[in-house]
Amino acid sequence: MIRNGPGNGSIHLVSVVLAAVLVSIGARSIPAVGTILRGPKPVVMDPLDLPLHGYYGNYKNHPDLSAALGNALRSGSSVVLFGSSELTSKDDPAKPVGFFGQESKVPMIAIGHAGNQSFSIHAQLISANAPLENAKLVILLSPGWFAGSSATDGTSLEAFLEYQPSPSLAGIAERLRSGDSTALPIATYLIQHRSELSGAQPVVKWIARNTDPLDRIRYAFSQPWAWYGVKAIAEMTPASSSSADAPTLTVPAIEAAEWARLMGEGTARHLALCTNNHAFVNDEYYSTYVNGATREVEAVPLDHSRELRDLQALLHYMKQANADPLFVIQPLNPFVYTNLRALDPTINSIREALDRSGFDYLDMWRSDTTGYRPGTLTDIMHLGPVGWYRVDSAVVAHFQ
Repeated sequence: MIRNGPGNGSIHLVSVVLAAVLVSIGARSIPAVGTILRGPKPVVMDPLDLPLHGYYGNYKNHPDLSAALGNALRSGSSVVLFGSSELTSKDDPAKPVGFFGQESKVPMIAIGHAGNQSFSIHAQLISANAPLENAKLVILLSPGWFAGSSATDGTSLEAFLEYQPSPSLAGIAERLRSGDSTALPIATYLIQHRSELSGAQPVVKWIARNTDPLDRIRYAFSQPWAWYGVKAIAEMTPASSSSADAPTLTVPAIEAAEWARLMGEGTARHLALCTNNHAFVNDEYYSTYVNGATREVEAVPLDHSRELRDLQALLHYMKQANADPLFVIQPLNPFVYTNLRALDPTINSIREALDRSGFDYLDMWRSDTTGYRPGTLTDIMHLGPVGWYRVDSAVVAHFQ
């Protein structure tokens, strides 16, 4: 209790009531059970436990996901796969979460849908607040991130907030308040998006205002009061249901002959779905979105690509953390996109950045039809059975 000065008892009482109200509001917004998305359909399941396994579209229904992810990264108890829209394509036996769960009994958590780009992934690793030396990390890079407005704008605020709910951001706020510089990229990002924060939750505004020197003066009176709400959110955030790390996993080897069999089956499975075109696009997608048309990518000058800078910052963060990730450079369909060579300089910059960092990567990019294998993509941009099996094979080889 604050003892010096008149009226301080009433101030203390108001602050306690304010915190209690914020807790009650926040508590009603956080469900007792989470919803894991397996493909597009939600499945209700018990609170998170290690080892993590399954597909999560975002963090909105999982207030303890960041803490559980931190445990998984620290212990290496699950393969952690970050990606975007390819993770929401139709299920196939080759898709990694199902493949590793069935074929190798290896737990894998896949996180993301469209919009989960380089900075969003970087921010999730920051929020998880775990050492990465033992982490089994795989990151799928979509060429679409590095073209058009996705490249110039980088991760949108809407997408960022899907992976940074209030409990995660309250933890970031506490770290910033204590001087943890590793959390600064999130604060910097929010300052850069300050014009979009009018309807944001209080914790988002608190971080932005506390980081900017002018805002600290402008909101000198309201910020200490707002801190009570941030602290209340942090205190009511559920911890991961696992109190101890799960053991580090072992990824068993798979024989070359078995991979050849799987690739052959995947090719046949895909071609059976491609009967109305010669672009190796499944019939349903082709009839709905292509129907004989071609497309062009909108290449962006390298020095105008925020996404490329965000990727470089992510690589630097992982390098500093002694991580050993596997990256995957995905392709676009060269039978539909007619100017893929325009994106070659960007793809080359990505390769060079990965090489400088010393990180392994599977490179599936093709700027023409030469060497393109049917089934690599199921449509014009999302991995198909052959592409997924190539990812599976690279994961096994990398984590041997």
